[in-house]
Order: sequence, then structure tokens, then C-alpha cells
Amino acid sequence: MTIRQESFSRARLTDLLAFVSSNAARRMPDMAYLMPGDICWRLPGSAPKDNLALFYDEAGLAGYVWFEPSTGIEIDLRWNLDYGHPVTAVMLDWAEAARRKLAPAYPRFVDLDSMDAWAREILAPVRNDDCSDRWLTAIAFESDEERIRFLTDAGFEATRHFAPHYRWDLAGVIPASDLEEHMKLRAVTENEIDDRVELHRAAWLGSSFDRARYEQIRAMPEYQPALDIVLETADGFASYCICWENREASLGSFEPVGTSPEWRGKGIGRAVILEGLRRLKARGMRYAQVGTAGFNTPAQALYESCGFARVDTARTYMKIVP
Repeated sequence: MTIRQESFSRARLTDLLAFVSSNAARRMPDMAYLMPGDICWRLPGSAPKDNLALFYDEAGLAGYVWFEPSTGIEIDLRWNLDYGHPVTAVMLDWAEAARRKLAPAYPRFVDLDSMDAWAREILAPVRNDDCSDRWLTAIAFESDEERIRFLTDAGFEATRHFAPHYRWDLAGVIPASDLEEHMKLRAVTENEIDDRVELHRAAWLGSSFDRARYEQIRAMPEYQPALDIVLETADGFASYCICWENREASLGSFEPVGTSPEWRGKGIGRAVILEGLRRLKARGMRYAQVGTAGFNTPAQALYESCGFARVDTARTYMKIVP
């Protein structure tokens, strides 16, 4: 069997988006690892030419590995392949070789247990002076027994770090958003880019998000301006979300969601999410999904208050690369 490896380029974006879209559609109702919206959100600001490898067999794109320095990988196979396929060994070899090129480091967030701990970690300098090992992490859904076997056979061990994943059945009735008179839910306009960037930076402590990255996201083929939603108050933007469509799977997703700190706990984030659900339903989506870190209990409470049901959990696995 011939396996061809290609570094990511913009010319291959269509292949990758079609791959993750088809995987989600074919695996329903099980969870997909990355959705088109995840690709479009993560590509800007990264170095995909160096860190994202695509692997082709005779039938087309068979899998990808996305190395997220300094310790993480996203990895997936085409929906009709199993982890006994020869491409998996080639993909894992590539991932470990990429990890060896960098200095020893321990996964930064794997031991966190609260958002307060996350905030302290974000504000602390990155230090690996006392680490002598090149750690590598990957995830697997708890329902994905085959992938778990693949990772454990390759030397990965489960950690306590996890990410709950939620789904909303859009056939149901979406609750109304209870807003004060001076508040408005709407899409961002072209002349509000700087304000939208500032909102994201306010919502996410230590964020390096900037206008250039946001403009790249808005230029992605999957980006729909009507699904880039903000809640506007008399004082400006207070909360936001970006929704993404996977029309092949009739599945919408949220990435990212954020609320300015002074507006948290007032139902603002819930109103934005419910508006996103309404817009996804109006555009023909059958389901919507979202995920968050296991230590982000406020986000979990928010999604559950909106009516999302927890359907799976992604567990982080890690190993030392020799």
C-alpha cells in the first residue's frame, strides 16, 4: 500500500475540510474529533505548514496529524479506516519525530482542576527547566474503544484531564432570550472588527488574539457573517459566539464562546448561545454541539443551563517520547 505524506498548504484546505465534515456525518451520532469550525478557528495564528501533515492512500486523504507545540497532537483517520491500518504507524512516527525536534516540556494544562488554577497558569511564565522528558499528548473519546487501544498500545496513559462534549437536538423548542430593553443580539459588522477583537481579549485572560487573526478567520470558506454573534449593550459588546455549519452532517458547532468578566453571571452568555441555536436551526442544522475543558465548570454550567446534554467525554492521554 502506498502512503503519501503532504505538508499542509492552503491548496489542501478543501481536502481537510471535506475530510472532517465527512467524518462527522458518517460517525453520527458519535462525536467527531475536529469539525470544520475547529479547523477554521485554529488555522490562523498557527504554523500549519510545519505542524500539520496530511496522509493520503489510494482512496484519498486517509488521516492527518496536527502537532500543537510543544506537547499536543490532534490525530484522526478517515471514517472507514480502523487503527490497524498501516497509515496509523506512519502518522504516529511523524508526530513523535515532530516532538523530538523541540525541547523537553511537560503538558501545561493537564493537571489543572479549576479556572482559578488556569488563570494562575496563564499568568505564570512558561518554565520547563526542571523537565527532562519530551511529553506528548493526544485525546480519545471515552466511547472510542478502538482509539483508546491504539493510544495505550503506543505507550500513552490516561490522565485526569478531560473535556465534556455537549449536544442540542434542534428539533426541540429553543427558549427565548430574556434581555433588558437596551440589549441587542446581532451579527458583527465589518467596521466593528477592533471592538470584537477587544471583546475576545477581555473574555479570555492572556489572549494574544488580534485583528490579523480575526480577519483571517473571517476569510475562511466556512465562516458565515450571520453566525458571528454579539450581544450589544448601551456600553458596547458584552458577549459573543461564533457558530459554524457542517451541512453534510446537519450539525452546527460553537467555537469560541466568551463573555466579558463584568457581565458574567447575568444570563448574557446564555442569551448569545440561544441566539446561535436559533440561527443554526433556521439554516437547516439538526443538531448543535460544543465542548469545554473539564476544569471549566462555569462553562459546563452555562451549556447545561441552555439545554445542552452531555453526550461524551474526551480524555487526554500522554506519553514520553524517547
